[in-house]
Amino acid sequence: MNDDKDRSSAVPSPSDTATASPRHATAEALLDATERLLVDVGYAGLSSRRITDEARQAHGSIRYHFGTLERLILAVVDRQTERLTTRQREMYASPEPFSVKWQQAMSWFEEDLASGYPKLVAELRGASWNNPAYRPGIQRVIDEWSAVLGHAVAGASLQLDLDLDDETVRGITGLIRTSQQAMLDDRLAGIDTDHRSIVTVVARLLEDLERRAPVPDATTV
Repeated sequence: MNDDKDRSSAVPSPSDTATASPRHATAEALLDATERLLVDVGYAGLSSRRITDEARQAHGSIRYHFGTLERLILAVVDRQTERLTTRQREMYASPEPFSVKWQQAMSWFEEDLASGYPKLVAELRGASWNNPAYRPGIQRVIDEWSAVLGHAVAGASLQLDLDLDDETVRGITGLIRTSQQAMLDDRLAGIDTDHRSIVTVVARLLEDLERRAPVPDATTV
């Protein structure tokens, strides 16, 4: 990382990364510029000066609106996470069979990789090993995705008449989240070994469960 980055020994709370009002043009410009640069040059290429130059804002604007560069980056992560989890929630709320939802979720990998989001999360996860300021943000990402996936798994349990208990739902949720993260990490390294087979086999298992699930009695609806 470059030397002109703002540093803070304090670990930011969730509210710290939300200090910038979405209505404030300067804060939005900084968020947009940071998001563009993260795609173009990655986390390692970021600096306060580079972001403010890209955003065409005063060099002190990051400190004024976000306090530190770390908090600005985490605000970008929060914004992207909200955008993507909203998309997932809307998709999982659809009446489509869960096998279709699974394939739809996996088909978004390319779009998500192009956005730079998986790369940013992976880089910040690595950076958090030595910089505790990033750890609350990474935990928020995990919590948000776990909530989305957990709700989807619970819905699938009802749809497929599986009667899964809470611990099993949490276990399946964690398995899906960590396996998808591992697949995204593979793709960031240019590796896709067995990925197509994973998607296909899981879809087949879900389709088999859907065929076995009892058909709702229309007279009781």
